[in-house]
Amino acid sequence: MSERTVDLIRTDLQSAKNEAKKNILLPVREVEDLLALVDSLQQQVNGLNEESLANFQTAAERGKQLAERERTIELLTKQITDEVAISAKAKANLHDARALLVAGRDLAVLERLDEALGE
Repeated sequence: MSERTVDLIRTDLQSAKNEAKKNILLPVREVEDLLALVDSLQQQVNGLNEESLANFQTAAERGKQLAERERTIELLTKQITDEVAISAKAKANLHDARALLVAGRDLAVLERLDEALGE
């Protein structure tokens, strides 16, 4: 074989090696790109999961606060209702006492009672 033939064979062999490297490296790069994409998507999913959990915890806390607020409103409403009922009953009793005082003509006590009743 001549030296020229050997050089051509070497050149062809080197070209074949380079082409093989390209053919191998291209899929490797594509796989690396896909892996990077998958990693990025996993990070986004993890971020969204954390955000969803935080939103759920916030919603649960607000639900507890609303339930406590409702209990407080019910308690205060009952207290006011009870106080109004007691006040109405007390006022009715004062009117009864006034009627008895009018009948007995105790004017000093009657005046003080009228002041208390706002009459």
